[in-house]
Amino acid sequence: MKKYTNPETAFPEESSFEAIRFQIRAYLKSDLALLYFPCLSSEAALRKLRRWINFNPSLHRELYDGPEGKNDQIFSRRQVAILVRYLDAP
Repeated sequence: MKKYTNPETAFPEESSFEAIRFQIRAYLKSDLALLYFPCLSSEAALRKLRRWINFNPSLHRELYDGPEGKNDQIFSRRQVAILVRYLDAP
C-alpha cells in the first residue's frame, strides 16, 4: 500500500524557502553576466551578455546613453534596471 505524502510537508526546507528576489543595484559586469549565465565561465558569460546587448540596438543605445562609459567595470543601478526591463531578471 502506497502512503500518501502531503506535498507541503514532503520537503519542509522548500516550503520555508522564500524566493530570492533580484535586487536592482550596481553590479560588476562579470557578476551580472554570471547571474544570467551561471553555467558559463565569467569571461564567456560576459561575452554572451555583450552579444545580447549588441544584438538589440535600442537596448544598447539606452544602456550607454547615460553618464556611464562603455568600458566601465560595473553596470550602474540605472543600467541594471534597463537590462532587467529588456531581458527580465536573471
